[in-house]
Amino acid sequence: MNTLKTNIMKTLMTTFFAAFIFVSVSAFTKAENKSSRLATADNSINLYIETITNGNVENMDALFGSQFIQNTNANGKVISHSKAQIIGFLKGQKNVKQNCSATYTVMEQSDDYSIAKVEMKYRDFTKVDYVTLSKEGADWKVNQVVTTYK
Repeated sequence: MNTLKTNIMKTLMTTFFAAFIFVSVSAFTKAENKSSRLATADNSINLYIETITNGNVENMDALFGSQFIQNTNANGKVISHSKAQIIGFLKGQKNVKQNCSATYTVMEQSDDYSIAKVEMKYRDFTKVDYVTLSKEGADWKVNQVVTTYK
């Protein structure tokens, strides 16, 4: 009987230990995958494009820096929007796919700062976003977007 109890205890301990390792590895992998999404300026620009053109709102809070601002030139006026305003708008656009093609060009890049020109070509016009990113810790964050139309 004691041998049976000992075997059951060993089995339970082994199962518990295996489950603990599995949960630990899973948590580490998820944390690593989330941060690696913003680990380069190119990754952050691609996530920005996915967010704007495909309504991908996952990780958008992490994408925009705390001091984010968007300025849009419309009819000779500059209209500014805060991070909270843009996030609120984009959450309303969840999974809405824009009918456009998007490309980007890195205009300037250093170890901790980047400026990219993102062009979204629609049928009758082109939206151009000049996206400024900076490195905050291990992540690249979008700090400012200046939008124009052609």
